[in-house]
Amino acid sequence: METRAQLLAPCGLDCGVCELYLSRDDKQLMSALISKGISEEVLPCEGCRAIEGKCPVLGGTCATYKCANTKGVVFCSECSGFPCMKLAPAADRADVLPHNIKLYNLCVVQKHGVEALIKKSSEIKQTYYRGRMLVGEGPKVESLH
Repeated sequence: METRAQLLAPCGLDCGVCELYLSRDDKQLMSALISKGISEEVLPCEGCRAIEGKCPVLGGTCATYKCANTKGVVFCSECSGFPCMKLAPAADRADVLPHNIKLYNLCVVQKHGVEALIKKSSEIKQTYYRGRMLVGEGPKVESLH
């Protein structure tokens, strides 16, 4: 798997667009993360696969990472049990956590491949956080102008 593709976690999250990873090139972002209680020792994060699922915000190893590793799949969407409840969306903290993006990302990988997700990942994240849901049309991002 190529370096950029290594930043795609088994669950579908893209560590390459995560603030914990991006803090490597942004000292202001790193300071903001530290001020929110994330330990300086774990920053910048190298990505889920590089740290074997020991996500800095979890305080331990991610159960989804362990599961994918045990089952020998690169992405959860390759598992015979996909989708499972570890990937189920939840409204709790959906405004600040990207976890509801996982299933969509896995579907993009499954249907179009890793490179397609890498190309669309930033747009997907922006649509999630800045989009407004239009019933029957999906999320739309209003122009900043």
